Amino acid sequence: MKKYTLIAVINLLLFTSCTGSSMEPVSSSEIFLGTSCFITIQDMKKPSEAHKALDRSFAGIDDMEQRLSVNIPESEISRINRDGRGVLSPDSLFVLEQSLIIARESDGLFDPTIGSLVSLWDIGGSEQRIPDPSEIETVLEYVDFKSLSIDGNNVSLDHNQMKLDLGGIAKGHAADLVKEELLSSGVSSAIINLGGNVHLIGSKPDGSLWRIGIQNPRDSRGEYIGILSTADKAVVTSGIYERFFEENGVHYHHILDTRTGYPVNNGLLSLTVIADDSITADGLSTALFAMGREAALQYASDHAGVDVIAIDEDDKVYLSEGIRKNFRMTGSEFHLVQ
Repeated sequence: MKKYTLIAVINLLLFTSCTGSSMEPVSSSEIFLGTSCFITIQDMKKPSEAHKALDRSFAGIDDMEQRLSVNIPESEISRINRDGRGVLSPDSLFVLEQSLIIARESDGLFDPTIGSLVSLWDIGGSEQRIPDPSEIETVLEYVDFKSLSIDGNNVSLDHNQMKLDLGGIAKGHAADLVKEELLSSGVSSAIINLGGNVHLIGSKPDGSLWRIGIQNPRDSRGEYIGILSTADKAVVTSGIYERFFEENGVHYHHILDTRTGYPVNNGLLSLTVIADDSITADGLSTALFAMGREAALQYASDHAGVDVIAIDEDDKVYLSEGIRKNFRMTGSEFHLVQ
């Protein structure tokens, strides 16, 4: 088997040059949640407090990761996975409950109990492989969010092989926590970019919209196919290029289909969700990718405040109605479907 070392790709390129602020932008980056996390403050009431606000923001990400990561043995989630039951802190319980909302809306295509299946494939990890079909069949029996029990802050798993994994929504929540911290610090304009999960605070200091380049899903170097102009929104993409390996010419990516146990194969290359909060955008980007292009566009049509950009393997780009006026194609390789 030929294995590939994953290099994290930031799938949204931000065009940030701006005017109108009395302060110089203040930026910082740290490694959390297995990716590079960038925060840039463009404007705030007390510019001298910018570095302290950034430090508090990264401390909040670290705290959340310590509670939710399946890769940290003593995290709240790891203890539940090990013991079959446990107590979640209020913030961790909130993340789990939000994941269950999306699980119900997607009929389980997004499922927080997918941990055993994720571990079996280990895509992007040191032991990634194509599991035997019998292994997949066995593990799929324990991917069922309806078999998860919550009583107050107490969580229990109905089967000892069932494992939680909130990786499909945790970065989104982390971005929301950072936004909350920055707003409380008097920040009025900022960019939060957690490995491509982008959350924008306000507009540019001069009042103009941010311009976000949407990644070309066929190019890992960060080329973009178009530019979205927006403000005060979360923008999150799920795509087949984020974590993957290839064997015998077959591409195996990390977005797993809870119905089959294999990577989702529905003709989509990537799907971007634009929403008011990042935890929603993050969870929906996975769920709607798995649901497919038509269902994703219909979901956006039915839910105010949610928009999508879908790119399929025929190099066609589909937009939900709410962002059509704010999206501009920039290359000739992909074609916008009107």
